[in-house]
Amino acid sequence: MGLVADGISLEASPGQFYMLRVGEENDPFLPRPFSWLRRGGGACGGGDRVEILFQVVGKATARLARMRPGQKVQALGPLGRGWQWDPGRVPLLVGGGMGAASLVSLLQWLPAHERSRVRALVGARLGRQLWCAHEMSRMGARVLVASEDGGEGFHGTVLGLLKEREGHLLQTDTEIFACGPRDMLREIVMWASRKGVPCQVSVETPMACGVGVCLGCAVRLSSAAGYARACKEGPVFRAEEIDWDWDNG
Repeated sequence: MGLVADGISLEASPGQFYMLRVGEENDPFLPRPFSWLRRGGGACGGGDRVEILFQVVGKATARLARMRPGQKVQALGPLGRGWQWDPGRVPLLVGGGMGAASLVSLLQWLPAHERSRVRALVGARLGRQLWCAHEMSRMGARVLVASEDGGEGFHGTVLGLLKEREGHLLQTDTEIFACGPRDMLREIVMWASRKGVPCQVSVETPMACGVGVCLGCAVRLSSAAGYARACKEGPVFRAEEIDWDWDNG
């Protein structure tokens, strides 16, 4: 799905997101958060659009899937804090499921000459759901894939793939950028901590407003600071900032 600017900014940083609401009806009442995938190029064809990747899982995404060119969607954004890239480090991108979308935007944002240094691991339940992996490969990254059904690449999870290939993936200047389900992120963070590898994560939490008012996306921090709002102080955090035993319900 491509968004054309009409009262919103499309100058999003990688890892930021948009809140989208389809139609004027109140069912569903709340907007939904979506990471942006890429700006310009591909099906968009110009820098005045961004692409949103989504999977139909409920009423809101079903309506998005039925939309046709020219129809309008209510959008707010870009929102949140995105990825922070240090040019002195080599990114290792690890994406699970639809979470890989925000990593595509990071890869596109990197200078073209840097993309060939990037290694990316992308996992999904089904081999046919690895679209982001193919897009990253097209953009110049070295990509490995995992599918839990064995339909493509490594037969298992992306974490299993990471552990199997760690000797080939890790360098002294590697930094991990991970996005996906919370359980996956927690395991990757624990693994990265044991290996002494710096890690950033983009958390997936329930969101109602996207602007820090409702507090529905609170994430417990590892310090005495208490909680942070994923929509304002995140969704990207340094791995050590988060208390990975928190339960946001």
